[in-house]
Amino acid sequence: MKLIYSILFICLSCTAFSQKTICPDVEGAIDHPILEKYKNSCIVAYNETKFNAVTFPISKLTSREGAQEEITEEGKTINLLYGIENTERATVLEVQKNYEQALKNGNFEILYSAFGRKKIGGSYKLQNVYETFGESDVLSEYQYIKPKSYFRFSMSSHNSNVDTDDAYFVAKGKREGKIYTIALFIHYNRSSWEGLKNNIFILAQIVEQEDMETGQVSAASIEEKIKNEGKEVFHNILFDFGSDKLTSESYAVIETLAEYLKGNPTQKYYIVGHTDNVGSLTTNQTLSEKRAQSVLNALTTKYDVSTSQISAHGVGQLSPLSINTTEEGRALNRRVEIVLK
Repeated sequence: MKLIYSILFICLSCTAFSQKTICPDVEGAIDHPILEKYKNSCIVAYNETKFNAVTFPISKLTSREGAQEEITEEGKTINLLYGIENTERATVLEVQKNYEQALKNGNFEILYSAFGRKKIGGSYKLQNVYETFGESDVLSEYQYIKPKSYFRFSMSSHNSNVDTDDAYFVAKGKREGKIYTIALFIHYNRSSWEGLKNNIFILAQIVEQEDMETGQVSAASIEEKIKNEGKEVFHNILFDFGSDKLTSESYAVIETLAEYLKGNPTQKYYIVGHTDNVGSLTTNQTLSEKRAQSVLNALTTKYDVSTSQISAHGVGQLSPLSINTTEEGRALNRRVEIVLK
């Protein structure tokens, strides 16, 4: 009987080790709202911690100590390992460019981008120097991985690798009251193992931080700004990308604005929308007007502010607070203001 159990155990282990399919997602994995799955891909490993620090290299690796330029971010950390069942023979560069463009479309800034192992670090491999980027012992400690003896080798480098087998980039941006720092390490696996061989794997490291600007407004602070400057600027009234639809967290700020307006019923104000310079002048002018109108509609219909007290206007990109050549500058320029008439 012991012999039968032993044989059964060995057979089950062999089945797990020779698993060929990448999909479906490993049980317990959660899709991240910032990243969409690449075509024919699934999550093969997933890990999440409530608070941690991640160091992201943002220049070429020049020694075993790492890159000369790094950033370290603290917050909620999420690690996802995607596997692409590469039946359509996608390339690493194709995957990299698709993800970068998707993040740019979402107003994320690409802080650093490198294609090819020589450009990333030459003889210094990213997953060896920064072990959180795919070192097998680190992957094996993920909360969810299928199975550990197999996919933990998905980011391993092999003697048959070529320079174009790797790509790496770091992006940063804001969405719905959070600041995200995202790094993607994309790797073509040339091992002989079925399920790994000739498939592409993407290791995403994401740090989420609360946007400290969100919610830091009160009726008293609005009154103080109006008294001293004749206006108040809101960077935390937010909209869906390219849209005049208010995000859910914006209503707490608008409610506070309504409290101030109803406390000063004899004064009249302009609600003014502003954009960055991404897009045409005409498009941004229209978008800024629609966004100002959305705020006015929320104030009057949801919080009972008098329609005679406020009017909505937009100036597009014509009155920036900062330069539009950086994401930080563009973020400052995307805003709503209340201006005393």
